[in-house]
Amino acid sequence: MSTTLPVINRQPELVGQLLSEQQELSAVDQFSAWHVDHEQADVVPAPAQEQYYRSLLPATAPGPGQQFAFEVDLNSCSGCKACVVACHTMNGLEEDESWRRVGTLLIGDPDFAQPAAIQHVTTACHHCEDPGCLNGCPVKAYDKDPVTGIVRHLDDQCIGCKYCTMMCPYEVPQYSKRLGIVRKCDMCHQRLSVGEAPACVQSCPNEAIKITIVPTQSAPAAAHDSVVPSAPTSSITRPTTKYVSQYAIDPTQARPQDENVDEVAESHWPLALMLVATQVSVGVLISELLATMVLSVAGYNVPASVPLAAALVAFAIGNAGLGIAPLHLGQPLRMWRVFLGLRTSWLSREAVVLAKYMGALAGAIALMALPLVWDWIPTAVQAWIPLEWIPDWAGRALLVLAIPVGLTGLYCSAMIYIATKRQLWRAGRTLPRFFATTLAAGPVITAAVFAFSGFAATAAVLSLASAAVMAWKWNLETAVYLRDNRSGDAYDRRSKRLIWRDLAVAARLRAACAAAAVALCVAAGLVSFVAPLAGGVIAVLAALVLVGGENLERVLYFQSVVYDRMPGTF
Repeated sequence: MSTTLPVINRQPELVGQLLSEQQELSAVDQFSAWHVDHEQADVVPAPAQEQYYRSLLPATAPGPGQQFAFEVDLNSCSGCKACVVACHTMNGLEEDESWRRVGTLLIGDPDFAQPAAIQHVTTACHHCEDPGCLNGCPVKAYDKDPVTGIVRHLDDQCIGCKYCTMMCPYEVPQYSKRLGIVRKCDMCHQRLSVGEAPACVQSCPNEAIKITIVPTQSAPAAAHDSVVPSAPTSSITRPTTKYVSQYAIDPTQARPQDENVDEVAESHWPLALMLVATQVSVGVLISELLATMVLSVAGYNVPASVPLAAALVAFAIGNAGLGIAPLHLGQPLRMWRVFLGLRTSWLSREAVVLAKYMGALAGAIALMALPLVWDWIPTAVQAWIPLEWIPDWAGRALLVLAIPVGLTGLYCSAMIYIATKRQLWRAGRTLPRFFATTLAAGPVITAAVFAFSGFAATAAVLSLASAAVMAWKWNLETAVYLRDNRSGDAYDRRSKRLIWRDLAVAARLRAACAAAAVALCVAAGLVSFVAPLAGGVIAVLAALVLVGGENLERVLYFQSVVYDRMPGTF
């Protein structure tokens, strides 16, 4: 006997529904239909939550000579950090990454332990009129929208050099180690473009943040102006964020809660090694040229092997430094774009000029070595080399030409940090430190070359010259940067306090290397008079110690820098 089961009307499963709908209209068709319908109706539906933040957005887009900007009501900000959480969540940031921060100002006489009042300060990117991040970027990974004025970061262009983190006085760009690039606040421009408020604006329970329209191309800010007390001077990048308060805040009566909290900065050790290596490389060429000129005037014949050996040493040192530098990049395979910012970025100029220097040095080595290795070149290859067309002085001339090119590259290296406008990296501090490395390390390395070539007196003079420059440089460092006293300005005192609190081991090791380098250079000079080969060996040892000490000094240069900051908190 057969049993007939009842027919049950089942609703289509979800997957079946989706497949059915997919066959009717594709995503592109749906998007196109939506735009056609709304263009015909001339109506764009407002965001669902518009009623809650409409008053926090401007009614129109910026006009000519205007741009969007954040406006923060300091009296309304309670420091709840809802804006920080919303920004972090909306943009999918790393656990330790934050595009918006909240600091605290203590209001009242600093002599009293208890402040009269506190003021919370929420801060993000200021979308400056003259953005330091945009100007400094070597690969054009920043864009300032010509209509809205919003400064955006182009993630796919970034090479992760982190130079923008130095150029921005407000510490806005944040480096993501996982992605190998920096990222920053873009004022949620996608939301703004459809009339929706940025995450921070929409999330603030007190409506302390809003978007306004401000005029641009205004008069430059005065050197003492800043957006809030303790912040960097606005004259550097002309920030557009407006902080308003019902009460006037006297800068002398307002201080950040973290005013005495300085942290060790990033070491940037690949950059430190590259800077020292290129400076030493140029120093070797300068020392060899001067020594050879003096010997020639004195009637001595310097064999071609001496400048060739010095050039090879300079090339090896410079090439090693430039080879290490890409380790600093988060995206080293994109480094070929570094020339794109040549018009505005000192980092681009450094890369291009030092590449020209290494090219000129390599060409000089090839021309000087060609007669020496001619007999070992295969005959078939010799036929393609017009040796008779190459004058004997061509290699030497190109080697001399490499020196001003190299010096220009070193100047660009110094300007990378001078351009950040950090007081401890100003020209009067950076240029002597950088070029003193050239003048201290170059002679002692060249002394070894001359010592092994039999020029004892020349090697001795070069070693003693290196000792004198190193002693002067070390005295300068000790007096200005390291001596733990109250000399110098406020930045010096803060930097010294940071060094002796957190970097004392590196500072003492630097001192030991400097003292040992001076002693070894003097020993190399004295020994070279009686035993050139032994003097050359000591000079090599002195060079290793000296260069090691200079690398420590350069790491301290990066790690001990202090500067004005937006108010923070504990």
